[in-house]
Amino acid sequence: MGIQLFRVDDRLIHGQVVLGWANYLKSKHVILCDNLVRNNEWERELYLSVVPDYLTCDVFGTEETSHFMQDHPQDMEHTILVVNSPEIIEELIELGVSQDIINVGGIHFKQGRKKYLPYLYLSKEEISSFRRCMAKGIQFECQDMPNSKKLPLEEIIK
Repeated sequence: MGIQLFRVDDRLIHGQVVLGWANYLKSKHVILCDNLVRNNEWERELYLSVVPDYLTCDVFGTEETSHFMQDHPQDMEHTILVVNSPEIIEELIELGVSQDIINVGGIHFKQGRKKYLPYLYLSKEEISSFRRCMAKGIQFECQDMPNSKKLPLEEIIK
């Protein structure tokens, strides 16, 4: 069995992830995959501090995430993997990570991004990155919370 939830969310670990999704899915583990956060002790500790005691959490870079997923496939069925951009997904694919469906939970307003959903703003570069991933067979479902309707990203960015 694969990873329980693979999520793109530019806020990484926050209430929707740990209270909404982890509770709903009865997750046991969260992996935050981000090279910059991994290498910034203060930021890493900040993210770890918001994770409830009933969840374990690791902050890895892309290479560590790939190795962990390959070395611990049995642990993935209760694990949420969070990345902040489609470019990180492309890096993980290059490192051998495979995933059929990825949740798009939130990419928020920033200069140069266009609004597609209340929680989804994308730049041309991000759309190109998502399309490259789609060309490799990955499906993206936009859904900010477990009780929200799933919307196919492919239809949204046409």
